[in-house]
Amino acid sequence: MIQLDSMEVQRVTQEMNRYLDGITIEALLILRQKKFYYEVNLSEAQCRQEVSVLDLSPRAYHCLMRAGYNTIGCILNSCQDADGESSKKKLLKLRNLGKGTADEILIKLFFYQFSILPEERKKHYM
Repeated sequence: MIQLDSMEVQRVTQEMNRYLDGITIEALLILRQKKFYYEVNLSEAQCRQEVSVLDLSPRAYHCLMRAGYNTIGCILNSCQDADGESSKKKLLKLRNLGKGTADEILIKLFFYQFSILPEERKKHYM
């Protein structure tokens, strides 16, 4: 499992755990490691956000920048599951981007979306 140890990730993780009954987000991620799906509901303005808002590791950030993925929308557009290939497999095609880095990017996108949801939608999202 990847290390997600920034203060923001810890805060979001604690908040997510409030909405889960009898399980933590950490356990949920481990349980669903092979097949982890979540619905993406970002506005156009949120999709235009720079990748830097995800607080990625330098490796993840530079791999995305080198591939031309400057915004969250660029990542989402390139990872859409139209041809049956998972988002992770599509990310793994980027130069110098391994499994741990792909996991980090997808989980940070998940955390980002959760953190900007209105309070009344957070429980349903989980």
